[in-house]
Amino acid sequence: MKSALYAIALAATACSLCCALSIPQNDNFEVLKRGTTNLGLPSNGLTTNCISIGFLPSEGDSASPRYTMSQINAALGAKSSTYGWYAQIKSSSFDGSQLTAIMDDVKASGAVFVASVMPSINFNQISTSVADQVAAVMKKFTDEGIEVWLRFGHEMNWYVQDGTYHGTAADFVTAWKNIYNANCKGNSKVKCFWSPNCASAASLSSWWPGNEFVDIVGIDCYPKAGADVSGTSLFQQFYGDFYNTFSKPYNLPFAIGETGAGGSQKEGWLKQLVAPGLKKQYPNYVSMSWFEFDKEADFRIVMTDGNTLSQTKQTLLSGSGSCGGGEEGNTTMLGLGLQCFGALPVSLDV
Repeated sequence: MKSALYAIALAATACSLCCALSIPQNDNFEVLKRGTTNLGLPSNGLTTNCISIGFLPSEGDSASPRYTMSQINAALGAKSSTYGWYAQIKSSSFDGSQLTAIMDDVKASGAVFVASVMPSINFNQISTSVADQVAAVMKKFTDEGIEVWLRFGHEMNWYVQDGTYHGTAADFVTAWKNIYNANCKGNSKVKCFWSPNCASAASLSSWWPGNEFVDIVGIDCYPKAGADVSGTSLFQQFYGDFYNTFSKPYNLPFAIGETGAGGSQKEGWLKQLVAPGLKKQYPNYVSMSWFEFDKEADFRIVMTDGNTLSQTKQTLLSGSGSCGGGEEGNTTMLGLGLQCFGALPVSLDV
């Protein structure tokens, strides 16, 4: 009896340690090489129901003026976990000036920098030389201690249709691999973030570089006017099949690189994105970034009227401290078959 009780006590202690370390494991009780840890998300960044929250501040090229992240954080009363910005590759020479111009604000924010680098030149012109130039720009950020998620050629399946991008899916895959090899193999602080436009998972197969060339996956979806934003059905419709095809099989982190909603849909869609229980259903879901622009529609939820801002604060600053499962709350102990539930309640640092 003593030996049995000792074994149980030992197992319980080990389970507690396992949960405290949040070690992701697979069904064979082996430590996974990939998971939702070590992504550089700030420990003091805003999380709601265990989803890290970020923004893409308006660049000032639309109906909304330019915002700094410090302005957004001050208005919200919390620190953004991700900071999204855009830059274009317009020739075989890329200096990244659109990105480096905001480096001070990025560094001060402490957020992960989600750099959306958009090739205006043909995909087949993204040579190893161009990729090396992109890597040199990313290194300027990482040398300052900034974690970077490089979202190269995002929404590629859409932008080739409207003429923003040029080339075939095969050309894109080659370009992506050049970018990955230059940026995300040799710099541990840069993660390559594959992020197509909203579409069926089956239709995206030709754009998929292969899981060995991707660090984070996501898909950009915006609700259409009149869409039902109550409950979580739209979230499942937009992201469920994609998650099950590109995230779950490879244990790749799933992040929403950008989304938003206009008019009366704002609050409902925001609530869907951070709904309690999503982390349990989608344990690889790590973050979402809101498109804080007035562009095509007024998507702003922070830099806007007082009533909308109040609703945003209520949704984002009052989330549950428990993930309801996922990486913190449902970790299986090596070989013991024991589980720890909700071992580490997560608090908001605001």
